[in-house]
Amino acid sequence: MIEKATLSKSTFLRGIQCQKSLALDASHPELRDPLPPTAQFRMRLGTEVGIQARKRYPGGEIGRVPDSYEISLARTRDLIEGGAPVIYEAAFEAAGVRVVADILARGEHGWRLIEVKSTTGAKPEHTWDVAVQAYALRRAGLKLEEAALLHLNRGYVRHGALDFNELFTEPSLLKEANDLQGEVEGWITACQATLASGEVPDVPIGPQCHDPVDCDFLGYCWKDVPSPSVFDVYYIGKKAYELYAQGIVRIEEIPAGQPLDRRSAFHVQAHKAGQTIVKPDELRAFLGELHYPLYYLDFETFAQPIPPYDGLSPYSNIPFQYSLHLQKEPGGEVMHSGFLAEPVEDPRPAFLDPLLQETEGDGDIIVYHQPFEQGVLRSLAVTFPDQGGVIEDRIDRLVDLLKPFRERLYWHPEMGGSNSLKQVLPVFAPELSYAALEVGNGEQAMDAFLRLAEEHDPDRIKAQRQALWDYCSLDTLAMVRILDGLRGVVGL
Repeated sequence: MIEKATLSKSTFLRGIQCQKSLALDASHPELRDPLPPTAQFRMRLGTEVGIQARKRYPGGEIGRVPDSYEISLARTRDLIEGGAPVIYEAAFEAAGVRVVADILARGEHGWRLIEVKSTTGAKPEHTWDVAVQAYALRRAGLKLEEAALLHLNRGYVRHGALDFNELFTEPSLLKEANDLQGEVEGWITACQATLASGEVPDVPIGPQCHDPVDCDFLGYCWKDVPSPSVFDVYYIGKKAYELYAQGIVRIEEIPAGQPLDRRSAFHVQAHKAGQTIVKPDELRAFLGELHYPLYYLDFETFAQPIPPYDGLSPYSNIPFQYSLHLQKEPGGEVMHSGFLAEPVEDPRPAFLDPLLQETEGDGDIIVYHQPFEQGVLRSLAVTFPDQGGVIEDRIDRLVDLLKPFRERLYWHPEMGGSNSLKQVLPVFAPELSYAALEVGNGEQAMDAFLRLAEEHDPDRIKAQRQALWDYCSLDTLAMVRILDGLRGVVGL
């Protein structure tokens, strides 16, 4: 008889999402997708939230011992029997599952199980997370009076020292977790059966590949999906899985008259035609409304779950860099400037002063996806009210270069189903590319900037700062080339 596998909380949650993923994780871990470069950074942020959350339940002791689960179990048991009021990382094993509770606090009529998340709200999968912990703790002999989720409060604004009672909010999930206990037991049995079989079940591609999280076996399971495919159709959502289940994989295989969102239908028709689509009159109208000189502007920001400075909420965007290309006349020469903060203090004052100086005067400020820069500027106006009127002037002058692509005034087959800057740029300037850059997207830029504070090698600091300059300046140069290209399309 094959011994039943002991599940961890993470393997249990993986099994709920997809039994194939569970089996691959156990028997073929080498097929797992490589971790993205910023994964470690995100994990560090989550760890920091966990540490700060303990300050809401101070005076605890740690139950988990690195590299030894057996010792962790004994340590947790000793703390419980010794009367510890709070235990961090309390380890349990019961009924075929191992769990580590983030915070376990002694209450009046039992124990309070507190699961800490770095999100600003509860998600459906969090209920399963709490439910399986409640299942294991009860079968280990604990009486639970509460099972709650501790997550960040999106409405909290820091003023002075952190207020941990306000920084976090703690909704109870006790009833929801209790209602799931029967299903938890059923899923444990199902997961153990899958692992005991030694086989990888044939689970077709489906919404579970991304819900509730992106599976780390996508590369393996999706290796036969061509590019482009129905999954690349603009705004198609879960409809793509319905088509795939019917054997419709390529965009050109989607039958005429297939019920689709209008944006999806446009993409399918344009892809099948394989031709550039231009609405010259509307495109000329957009270009004709621009007021020179043009300031091509792009921000880089970082966001942290624990607000580091006054006036910030969890995950507020904190600007640390901008790139600015100035073009005084259509098709004219461009001049570049910008700012990159030092990662040792609040960068916002040092960021704002040169930005306002360099954008002073007339002329439109060109951005790509206006809500982002607009949101950052509005936040700065609140933080620095004495400069609020000047900041509002910059907001009023913003023009979104995404507009002609979002409204389909121009579409090129090479853009596929995306209007992103990285997809549009090769159409107009194929010699410019993000591929060779050390920093190639906003998340990597955030990671690189925050790591500068921990870097001591002068050469490495110089290289990282140059990588940030290269990335941010390419974003604004890309807008220059795209706008010039659009002017050429309609003969302006």
